[in-house]
Amino acid sequence: MNMNTSQIAFSVIVTTSPGREQNLAACLALLKRQLYPPLEVLVIDDGSSHAKEICRKFEADLNLSYFWRENDCCVSKSRNLGAKMAQEEHLVFLDSDMLLNPHGLAAYAEYLHEFPEHVLYGYFGYVHEYIAPSYFIGSREVMWCDRRFEEYNPQGLIPAQNMIRFPHEWAWSGNLAIKKTVYDSIAGFDQEYRGWGGEDLDFAWRLIQKNWQIHFFLDAWAEHQVHNREEKFHQLSQVQRNKEYEHQYEKVNYKVQILHSSEGWKRLKNTIFSHYLKTGRGLSERHQSQTKTSPLPQSESGKNGLKSSKSPADPNAL
Repeated sequence: MNMNTSQIAFSVIVTTSPGREQNLAACLALLKRQLYPPLEVLVIDDGSSHAKEICRKFEADLNLSYFWRENDCCVSKSRNLGAKMAQEEHLVFLDSDMLLNPHGLAAYAEYLHEFPEHVLYGYFGYVHEYIAPSYFIGSREVMWCDRRFEEYNPQGLIPAQNMIRFPHEWAWSGNLAIKKTVYDSIAGFDQEYRGWGGEDLDFAWRLIQKNWQIHFFLDAWAEHQVHNREEKFHQLSQVQRNKEYEHQYEKVNYKVQILHSSEGWKRLKNTIFSHYLKTGRGLSERHQSQTKTSPLPQSESGKNGLKSSKSPADPNAL
């Protein structure tokens, strides 16, 4: 993609919580390295103790604003607060454990310049069995394998068929780009959700009900930093959660796309096959796919009786 990005300006909203201070520092370090810098960064802190000191170290390099609030494990509230305060027309949401590759914001800008009302969900690692040193900050360990894709090979990634049929069920908001007016049209995230998960799937479902299109984007890929799964945010009881997401298995009425440029795919592919697979660990035999070059766990698609595709993804879109 070689589109003009001059009309696209981003407010990047980074949500953080207790125990994520080192994750946050690395996340901001990667935002500092973006080839297409954000015009502002808003860090919304759900009650941690030391995030403010972390943010101060980046104020000279990023137009950064920090907001602290009492801890209630409600990431929806943090995202909505960030969106309300954002000054720019386009929003990028990053969880503080995300390391967005340096081309990520430029890639988001290039695509949204042509399709400003699409909602883009960036690739990021989400398989706990596959851990490797970060390609960008070697001292950080990251998850690199995105389980929304059921097979990896040098020709392309094969998405789970359920992701194409029911994209809202796979729309994880840790790495997300959206126009602010689109966000506002559904009043943002539902603040009845507490703890981990559910609020992002509900958000995507409501977008689709308003006839907005959501798609998945490889160029804006991110590493997912390893962190303590015993954090309060992850351990809320069912009672404390207040609201549970009710799955909506209704096929969308548009063609869901797995988008990437040739250069974007080349960067991701080279990092996967030349770095993560060579430096990582956890690739046990029982998690290997049938393709030797494709160390992927079993797809979610089998859970709903859908057979997976065995042909490589189109190099530009599905």
